Amino acid sequence: MHGFDIMHHLLTLWSRPKRWQNMQKLYQNSKNIALKHCLLAIFLIYPLSSAATTPQAVQQLDALVQQWLALEQQQLQIQQDGQQRKQSLQQGISLLQAEQKQLQQVLERNNKQNNAVDEKRNELLAQQQQLEQQQQQGTKKIAALLQQVQVMQPQLPPPLQQLWQQELDSLSDSADSSIKLQRALFLLGKLAEFQQRLSLDDMTLTTAEGQQVRVRQLYLGASQAWFSSADGSYTGIGFPASTGWTWQFDNSIDSAPILSAIAILEKRAQAELISLPIQLSGETSAPTSAAEQEKTP
Repeated sequence: MHGFDIMHHLLTLWSRPKRWQNMQKLYQNSKNIALKHCLLAIFLIYPLSSAATTPQAVQQLDALVQQWLALEQQQLQIQQDGQQRKQSLQQGISLLQAEQKQLQQVLERNNKQNNAVDEKRNELLAQQQQLEQQQQQGTKKIAALLQQVQVMQPQLPPPLQQLWQQELDSLSDSADSSIKLQRALFLLGKLAEFQQRLSLDDMTLTTAEGQQVRVRQLYLGASQAWFSSADGSYTGIGFPASTGWTWQFDNSIDSAPILSAIAILEKRAQAELISLPIQLSGETSAPTSAAEQEKTP
């Protein structure tokens, strides 16, 4: 169909008042440039050809216009749907961005917490290493202290020697350092107690001639001692030497002060001032002879 015939059918279709109103509405709402041009042409030609209309032409033009209206409505619906989808997508993007931001904040907090945990762990590891070093140093010091105690033991008075020997023999080499320290402190405490008092003991000594003599011993702390037989015929002194505790017979020492001091300590006599010779550097004022000691049975 030629363009003039199409235009004629459009003019015939829109010769009625109702269709003219629809044409005006379509023109106003349509965004299709070609359709608007066609409608504009109808508006211009309509006054010239209103008499050349037939029922068939009106129906054809009406169908054509209805198709254009349907297409316009579909296009409008598509635009509306697209706008709604665009808004929905924008909302989804906004939600995703907000969720991403929230996740980022959570990750940052977790990183800070992890960093704090790492710092605390490193701090604890450093403290543990320091404690281990201190423990190793303490173990070495305790071992050195115990070794010093073992070196001192032979130079102690015999009663203290026996006590120390029993405690050292009962101490296992595999014992914990804390147990070794407690044992060493216990022995040193016993030495301090012995050093601050007068002590008595009995022992059998052997003279240079090989004669065994039973004597009573008086200790002044842990560095000086005197002994005398019951009848006063044998006297002497005791002192620590480089080789250990040493007993020496010395008949120049008067037995009376020794026996008197022993009687006072045993509360068999009244207290009085007594003078006893002091041993200096392992020497006495009179010739002496070394004595071999025998443990009290």
